[in-house]
Amino acid sequence: MQAVAQQIGQAQVRAVVTEFYSRVRAHPELGVPFQRVSDWPHHLDILTHFWWVTLGGEKYLGHRYEVTERHLAAGFTPALLDIWLALFTQTAHEMLPTEMADAWLERAQRIGKSLRILYVWQQDPTRADREL
Repeated sequence: MQAVAQQIGQAQVRAVVTEFYSRVRAHPELGVPFQRVSDWPHHLDILTHFWWVTLGGEKYLGHRYEVTERHLAAGFTPALLDIWLALFTQTAHEMLPTEMADAWLERAQRIGKSLRILYVWQQDPTRADREL
C-alpha cells in the first residue's frame, strides 16, 4: 500500500502547507503564536518536511522536531488547537481529494489530541486522565 505522502505528492504537500500557513498568519487568533517566526521560507521548508515524513514520506532533512515543546512555548491552548484543526480541515478539503484530505486530517487530529493531553497535563497532571 502506498504511503499517503506518495499519494498526495511532495509538491502538493508543500502547496497545502504554504496555503494553510498563509491563512494561519492572517487569522486574528492563530496568527499570534506564529508572530515569533522570523524566517517564513525556512519555516515552511521545515513544516513541509514534517508533514511529508508524518504522512509516510522519506526524510530528506536532518531537522529535529520538538512539536510539543514548541507549541506549548508558543502559547497553544486546546482552544487554539481546535481553531487550527478547523482551518486545516477547510484548507485540506479545498485543495485535495476527499480521501487524501481525510487521511492527512486523521494524522493531524492525532497530533492535536496528543498536544491537548500534554497541555492539560502541564496545567494540572491530576486532571489529564479525567478530562481526555
